Amino acid sequence: MRQLTALLCVLALGAAGAASADVSLGQSDSLARAAATDVVIFNVVKVRLLDGGEVASCRVFGRAIRAERGKRFKPRQSVRLTVPCAMEGADASDATPKWVDREALVRSAHGRAFLGGDGGLIAYELYDLN
Repeated sequence: MRQLTALLCVLALGAAGAASADVSLGQSDSLARAAATDVVIFNVVKVRLLDGGEVASCRVFGRAIRAERGKRFKPRQSVRLTVPCAMEGADASDATPKWVDREALVRSAHGRAFLGGDGGLIAYELYDLN
């Protein structure tokens, strides 16, 4: 319960609060994934870079395959996410959600998104269905 309270503080306060929370980065990331109210697996249809730079944001458009958790997504429903992305060789991400490799994101056919109660992205993974 204490760790969940720390996680909620981290999510509410953002990166500034993350440094002061008594939760290690790896642990807070897995707790955030566990706390996701919605988890959706989807086909990636298109990826568009929103802003330039080594670390940026990418808009991911897709179609839901299935919901692993929650009721926000149904099969074939449109999925639109803003995903932190970076060019190969960019410094490691300390933020949550962590950025994904931009080129791998563009090449990906499937994704798994972990979303909070507000629909905001907690974590994102490239996902191989084969």
